[in-house]
Amino acid sequence: MPTKYETFAELAARTEKLLTDSAESWKSFLVAAARLYKYPYHEQLLIFAQRPDATACADYETWNKRMGRYVKRGSTGIALLDDSGIYPKIRYVFDVSDTGTRASSRDVKLWTMEERHRDAVSEILEGNGGLTDKIEDTALGLAMDYWNDHSRDVLDIVANSFLEEYNIDTIGARFCKAVAVSTSYAVMSRCGMNPDELFGHEDFLPVFEFNTPDTIAALGTAVSDVSERILRQIEAIVKKYEKENEHDKPELHENRGLQHSEPETERDAGDRKVRQNEEKIPQRESPDTLQQTPSVGEAVPAPRGDRPDVEAETRTVDGRVSEVERSGRDDESDRPDEGDG
Repeated sequence: MPTKYETFAELAARTEKLLTDSAESWKSFLVAAARLYKYPYHEQLLIFAQRPDATACADYETWNKRMGRYVKRGSTGIALLDDSGIYPKIRYVFDVSDTGTRASSRDVKLWTMEERHRDAVSEILEGNGGLTDKIEDTALGLAMDYWNDHSRDVLDIVANSFLEEYNIDTIGARFCKAVAVSTSYAVMSRCGMNPDELFGHEDFLPVFEFNTPDTIAALGTAVSDVSERILRQIEAIVKKYEKENEHDKPELHENRGLQHSEPETERDAGDRKVRQNEEKIPQRESPDTLQQTPSVGEAVPAPRGDRPDVEAETRTVDGRVSEVERSGRDDESDRPDEGDG
């Protein structure tokens, strides 16, 4: 009988295999991953497999002690694979929709790009033209940088895929095109645009050539990394704009331009392991190395929350909950159902 770890690894493998079967499948994943852009690809994949509508996820302790929210009775945890220790294990996160509030709890507020932010956001992106053109140009530039840093990793895994018959230059071109169009679609969806008005089925043709577990994982990892870099920049500009507007300060936009060679902002710490063995490139800090998803077994329901409620105050940003000082105390009422979560 497979272990729980093997069961959810198999769920990830089955989900991943279907991602590039059609443009609609891939676009659905991109929209979900864009909401959770601070998670790495392999965790975005499992969240998408179990809760494709998730918007902001965190573990039990974060919701309970840092957010001042309680996990509702009967809520089912989202299983994620954790290889950070000596032995592989499963950890669980809950979406904000699984939580409730107390009087001292603060709302979960996700940033939203609105019309008044467009000029400021446009100034940090590369290229010419309007905002959508600049998003595409920036995505392509970062995709090319990613290929330059990881081309050998990708070339080592193209066997048995539709990319196998191409020469190195063509593989690079197809990879960059697939990453750029996917990243553009993801970023635009997160920014409240309608990318379906700009991208048709033919734009995603390079994606379909990534049709093996290894190549799909390579593409997904690249898109996740590049999307995160752009969305973190946009998030910072939107929040800066709102802060300056709130205090009636003049609008300042320093350090304009999303630099390829600048190190990628770290993903939120806490319940996620830090990726290791990052490839070192002269005058450039490489994005994360490729990740692959293990597979075996059948899927089973995730466990339910089983701890008491605690009140606290904090705030959140996309997918992961920010850490703050604890406040409030344990409340033994409204205890979630008992389970192994």
